[in-house]
Amino acid sequence: MNTLFKSSQKLQAMLRFAVITVAASLGSTSLGQQGDYFQPLNEKMMPGFAADTLARVRQYDPSWLQPVRVELPTAGTVSVYSATPEPNAVLASPAQFSVNAGHIYRLRIADMPEFPNVEVYPSIEILDRMHPPDGRAGDYPIPVILTEADIREAIEGHMVTRIVYLEQPQLAAMLDPLRREIPQSVNPADNALQEADLLGRPMIIVRIGGRTPSGDYMPYLYYGSGGGFDLGGSVPVHTGVVKLSDKREQKSAVASR
Repeated sequence: MNTLFKSSQKLQAMLRFAVITVAASLGSTSLGQQGDYFQPLNEKMMPGFAADTLARVRQYDPSWLQPVRVELPTAGTVSVYSATPEPNAVLASPAQFSVNAGHIYRLRIADMPEFPNVEVYPSIEILDRMHPPDGRAGDYPIPVILTEADIREAIEGHMVTRIVYLEQPQLAAMLDPLRREIPQSVNPADNALQEADLLGRPMIIVRIGGRTPSGDYMPYLYYGSGGGFDLGGSVPVHTGVVKLSDKREQKSAVASR
C-alpha cells in the first residue's frame, strides 16, 4: 500500500505545467531554436485556427470535456462564454469548469479588488486534453493563471499571449532540477507555440488584451467557437453552434454521395 501511494505521489509531481509568454517588447529574451524542428502552427494565426486544426488531425472525442482552472491575483469573478453573448456561467475565482479541446472560449474577468470597475475579456484556445485516471478528470485541470501584471498590460492597451504547456518530465528535470522558474519569454517575431512544443505538450493559448464588447452587434465568433461547457455535472451544456470546418465537412460528404 505504501509503495502504491508513493508511486501516485510521484506521478502527480511529474504533471508540471509551465508557461511561455510572448513579450510586449522586441527586446525580450528569446529561447533559442533547437535543431531543425518546424511547427507550422503559431499563436499569431486567427484565434481558434490552431485548436481547430489540431482537433481535426487528432480526432478528439467531442463528448470529452477538459477541466480548466482560472485563477486571478486575489479575488474576482470569471464568466465563461461559448459563442453566445450571454455567459454559460459566472464563477468566483478560482474558477474551474470543463470545455472541449479544439475550441476557443471567451472569458470576462471582473470584480477584482485591485482593479475596481474594470472588466477584461481574455480568450482561451484549447489545443489538447489530459488523459487522467478514470473518474479523476477534475483533479487534473489545466491552469490558467492571470497575474496583476497581465491585467495591467491589457488595461494599458497591450496584448499578452501565453502558451500553457505540460512539461516533459525528463526535460524538466534536466533544465530545472531545483524547480526554479526558467525565464520563458519570446520575441514577438518568434513562434511561441513552437518553443512550447519543444519543451512539452502545448495545452492552451491564453490571449489577454484590452478589447471589450462594443454592443449588441459583436460577431458571435468573438464569444468563442461553440464548444461544449460543463461545471462538473453529468450533463454538459452545448450551444448548438456548428463550426465552419464542420459545415465544410458536411458539404463534402453530401457531394460525395
